[in-house]
Amino acid sequence: MRKEKPTSISDLLGKGDGMLERLRQGSAAADRTLQAVRRGLPEELATQVWGASVRAGTLTLLVTSAAWGTRIRYHSPGLKETTARELGEELERVVIRVRPAGGTR
Repeated sequence: MRKEKPTSISDLLGKGDGMLERLRQGSAAADRTLQAVRRGLPEELATQVWGASVRAGTLTLLVTSAAWGTRIRYHSPGLKETTARELGEELERVVIRVRPAGGTR
């Protein structure tokens, strides 16, 4: 019986199919969304958002604390418009979740 050489991760990612490709695309979409959100906020607030995603017309932001989440919430109407325009998607609402960066929850 002949053993096959293991396939490297970079080869799997380069193939462009299957689960790894979907993960790569999802990661790229999340990064684009996060960058769009950060550009739509004042700098001191932008640094407190560490994750962002869009699903079914809802923009979800992950922020470092409840205090920052409250401040960001005041900017959500304008943020929704600028992010929707930049991403080319319709956004119906913004949801802010408090999760300290690096948290496992």
